Amino acid sequence: MAGRAAGVNGMTASTHAADVLIIGGGAGGLSCAITIASAETRKWFAGRRVIVVDDGTSDLKKARLFNAPGVEPGMLGTELLEGMERQLARYESATILRGTVQRAERLPGRRFIATLESGEEVVAEELVLATGYKRWDVEGLDHVPEPHPRIGKANRIHLPHDGCYRIEPDLHVAGLLAGGSSQFAIAAGIGAQVAVEVLSRWAGRATHVHDNA
Repeated sequence: MAGRAAGVNGMTASTHAADVLIIGGGAGGLSCAITIASAETRKWFAGRRVIVVDDGTSDLKKARLFNAPGVEPGMLGTELLEGMERQLARYESATILRGTVQRAERLPGRRFIATLESGEEVVAEELVLATGYKRWDVEGLDHVPEPHPRIGKANRIHLPHDGCYRIEPDLHVAGLLAGGSSQFAIAAGIGAQVAVEVLSRWAGRATHVHDNA
């Protein structure tokens, strides 16, 4: 579990330090976190940490899945999310915080700081936005959602990116907020791709990870 960084660089006991902060604990966010954390034994991982902030509102909680690869037909979305959280908990480098991020912004030196409704803060080197395609209520970032390109409903949104899910340096978008179609496998796949981009940069070369590697 990620420790608190009390007294470090002015941070208080309610401030958490992470290398990657993922806002959103749905299919995209958890897939991204699992993929990143699965590399924690690599030398180039170098003790990095990932934090997921989850507000418990993932649309997957309302689903029952019948055509998701590798998922038992009829599985409830709540069961699948619980399983993904258990999978993430296997890794010492990962932590889930329960709460809602109200504001996220850059600090001098390019790091990000996110403030939860509880007053807790997370300071991170990289930020992944995976809050879903229905709403955008994180203040402080200078990016405006646009209509979702693959969903036939006017109130669905996405955040534009460079084609590799990067909005700007060290700022990424994952899951359905990245413009993917409303399928578990697609949302999870985008999260994994964001993770691979991050890990490749850390490794200094194009890379991928498997738990048994």
